[in-house]
Amino acid sequence: MVLKLAFTITALAYASAATLYGVYLIRGSEPAKLWGARMLWASVILHAGLFALELDQLQGLPAGSIHQAMAITAMATCVAFLALSRKRPIAVLGAFLTPVVLLLFLGAGVGRDVPPVPGPVRTFLLPFHIGVNMLGLVAFAVAFAASVGYVMQERQLRLKRLGGIFQRLPPLDVLDKLAYRSVLTGFPLLTTGIVTGALFASRLGTMDGASAMAAVLSALAWILFAGVLLLRVAAGWTGRRAAIGTILGFLSTVTVLLGYLLRGSVIS
Repeated sequence: MVLKLAFTITALAYASAATLYGVYLIRGSEPAKLWGARMLWASVILHAGLFALELDQLQGLPAGSIHQAMAITAMATCVAFLALSRKRPIAVLGAFLTPVVLLLFLGAGVGRDVPPVPGPVRTFLLPFHIGVNMLGLVAFAVAFAASVGYVMQERQLRLKRLGGIFQRLPPLDVLDKLAYRSVLTGFPLLTTGIVTGALFASRLGTMDGASAMAAVLSALAWILFAGVLLLRVAAGWTGRRAAIGTILGFLSTVTVLLGYLLRGSVIS
């Protein structure tokens, strides 16, 4: 009962932060911006308290299940965004990022009973594999928010709507650089996660249809992000096309998470 109440309160805090950031994006309310950041910090603190209540349910391996990993990723994404917001004028991107965080958090609370970690993959590499996947998703979430902001800002500029939302979104070059650097950070982490995941799959010796689909989607995400980086370097690809490629890559990684969530499985 206590855990359910703590989960509900934390979810409401995340939802409030998302609402406040949305109000700031649409109406430009400075109080909404200020309280959005405060509410997001409060959400992180509440989330940390929820983790403390769940310590006895971690099965000896933090983030050993997809639910635990999603919860940690949600909190880590908030911390990364709040830290970046202190150095860059990107607070408005919270309107795109906080809904993703809320969905990750809610997903982490669905079907929390999971099978134990299989013996063949219970090695020192498993925490490393889980860690790089979570950090990569955090980086891609930031890149996703910056890319959505870029597409929206570029459209406002193309339609010559130079007031309202246009004034609140960061300049195109700021959004483009943030998305590029975030993808550049997340890509080697994704690559490492795919390689270690393949090692675990070989240890298990079997792969069902869901695992095969997850592998395909992971490969698709890798190809999309690799293509964005390659075309940026080789062809000077920037702007809207790079932003759309980044958005599609992030959606592919989220789809992989959803697949594992529906299976209720351990990350592999």
